[in-house]
Amino acid sequence: MKETVKPILERAKTGTLSVIDFETGVPFGALVNVATDEQSHPIFLFSQLARHTKSLNADPCASLLVMELPQAGDALTGFRATITGRMEQVSEGLHARYVAHHPYAEMYAGFGDFGFWRMVPEMVYVVAGFGRIQSFRAEEVFA
Repeated sequence: MKETVKPILERAKTGTLSVIDFETGVPFGALVNVATDEQSHPIFLFSQLARHTKSLNADPCASLLVMELPQAGDALTGFRATITGRMEQVSEGLHARYVAHHPYAEMYAGFGDFGFWRMVPEMVYVVAGFGRIQSFRAEEVFA
C-alpha cells in the first residue's frame, strides 16, 4: 500500500488541507490545489489572505487528504491517504514545478500576497478500501 501513495499524490490536483484555526483553535479544512516537489512532498501556493494560511502562520501542523475515487459505487472503497506533518514557507525553487502541474496558477503566482509552501511529512495513513488500513512513518513512503 505504501508504494501507491507517491503516484496518487503526484497525480492529485486537489486535496483537503486541515489546520488548527488561528482564531478558534478547532480544526479547519480547506480545499486546496496541490503539486509535489522532487521528493514527492506536497507543495502549495497560498495567499496570505486565506484563513488556512493565517492558521499555518500561527501553527504549522497540518494534514492533507488526497484520494482517487472508484469508477462507480461507494466513494469509501477508493484509495485515500492522509499525510500529516509540518508546513514550511519556501521562498524559491517550487514555482516551475507547481505551475507545470497547475498552469492556470501562473497568473497569480507572482502576486505579492502569494507564496509557496511545502509539507514536511511525518506520518501517512492509508485506506485502500474496506478493512485495508495502514499507517506508515514518512520515511517509509518518501525514502
